[in-house]
Amino acid sequence: MHAPLWEWKPYFISYAYWHQKDKFQFVQDSYAEWVMFAVENGSFRYRIGEAAGTAIFGDAILCPPGVVFEREVLEPVSFHFIRLGWPTDSFPSMLPNAASYRSEGTSDFTPPVQLTYMDHNRLSSTYYYIHQLTRLPDEQRLLLWDHYLNDLWQQHVVESGFSQQTSGQQDKDPKIVEATRWLQQHAFEPVSLKELSASQDLSPVQFTRKFHAAHGTTPIDYLTTLRMQKAQTLLLETDMTLEQIAERCGYESGFYLSRVFTRRMKASPSQYRKMHRV
Repeated sequence: MHAPLWEWKPYFISYAYWHQKDKFQFVQDSYAEWVMFAVENGSFRYRIGEAAGTAIFGDAILCPPGVVFEREVLEPVSFHFIRLGWPTDSFPSMLPNAASYRSEGTSDFTPPVQLTYMDHNRLSSTYYYIHQLTRLPDEQRLLLWDHYLNDLWQQHVVESGFSQQTSGQQDKDPKIVEATRWLQQHAFEPVSLKELSASQDLSPVQFTRKFHAAHGTTPIDYLTTLRMQKAQTLLLETDMTLEQIAERCGYESGFYLSRVFTRRMKASPSQYRKMHRV
C-alpha cells in the first residue's frame, strides 16, 4: 500500500527556465528522470501515453522517465522545466487525473499527471520566488529548490483534497481555454471582460461562473495576477517609474497600479522594491 500523497516528497535534480518558446526543439522526447513542465504563460498541447490535453498557466505536466512526451506549442510558452525524483522507485497509483501507460519492458502502471492549480495567487508567488533563486549562492539555492518543488507538490495535494474531481476533468471547456489564452496574450492592454464573455457567446455571469469552475478564481483576479507578476518583475529588474510600469502592465496610472499592488501584495510598490532588491 502506498503512503498518503502528502507524505511523498519529490527531490530536486535540475532546473531551467524557458521564456516565450515558440516551438519545442523536439515534437516528442523522453527523459531519464521525472520531468515537470510548469507553465507560467502561453500554452502547449501534450500527449503522454493515454493522457492528453492543453497546458496553460495554472497547469504543470508531470512525465515519468522513459515515456514518450509529445508536445506542440499553441501560444509562445514560458515554463519552468524541472527534473526531479521520488524517494522510491514506484509512484503513488491513485492520483487525480491519472492516465495509465505501460513502460517498455515492465508491467507496472504509473500515472502521468496534469497538475492543475486553483490558487493562482499562491502559485504566482511561488513562481516569483523560484525566479529569485538565481540571485542566491549555489548552496543556498540548491537547498531552497527542494523546498519550492515540494511546495508545488503539496499545493496540488491540498487542492486535490478540497476539490471534487472527475475522470473527465482534463476535457476543459474550449470556450474557457480560448478566453484564458486571449487574456494571457492581451493582459497588459485595456481589457473588457464584458466583451470577452460576449465573444464566447456567454453572459458575464455565465463566463465568470465557468471561468471560476475551471481556474478557481474569477477572470478579473486571474488578469490581476498576470499583471502583478509583470509589475513585480519590472520593480525589481528595472529602474522604471511607477507610471512607466503601470503603462507596461495595462493600468491607466501609477496611482491606480499602486492601489491594486498594495492591496494584493500587502506592501506598496516602493516598499516592495526596497524590501526585495539586492
